[in-house]
Amino acid sequence: MTVKEVFELRRQGRIEEAYEAIRPMYAVHKGHYTTLCMFWTASDILKKRVQEKRDSEAVKIFEALFRMLPTVDDRDGRAHTSMLYHAVMLSKEVETFSILSFLERYDIGLLRDADWQSITVMPQGTVNSGSGGAMLHPIPSVAHQLLAQAFQEIQRQPTPDNALRVMPLLQEAMRRTPDNKNCRRYMAVIYHIMGEMERTVD
Repeated sequence: MTVKEVFELRRQGRIEEAYEAIRPMYAVHKGHYTTLCMFWTASDILKKRVQEKRDSEAVKIFEALFRMLPTVDDRDGRAHTSMLYHAVMLSKEVETFSILSFLERYDIGLLRDADWQSITVMPQGTVNSGSGGAMLHPIPSVAHQLLAQAFQEIQRQPTPDNALRVMPLLQEAMRRTPDNKNCRRYMAVIYHIMGEMERTVD
């Protein structure tokens, strides 16, 4: 079987077959198209494993994808952004997954402008980036979704260590969206955890 045929299996929705076909190919050859095929096929399986509640397997696939991401030809940034959405999904669906641990290993400098753009779902069901047009349902940017999930974890464990783990992302959010009420609230939570009450009130 060729990589092109594996992509065709994926296109047909036969993702388990595609995944089983690409794994031995990727094991012996990590070329351009083989790597792309492995990444996107494994991404499909990750989402499927989450739906199937096969949590430990889903986390293992996520970690493998995170390790291979630097080797993926990602000129359009789609693979990078998909990893951020995978992290958000896992933090919502898998109790043992820590978004704070992910952020500790993630280079915030890799976030692109597109990762900070909200998405607006239009009445016809189409998707439009930015704030123009008649909004039906605004969806926060993936970067703000990461932040929201991180603070849910901090609410469960409001420790100074956890506060420090989220700070790089929160500082970047404050730089990019200083008037965002959620970001200001998050910063107040951090100051409160750190015992800086005057700054919390401010």
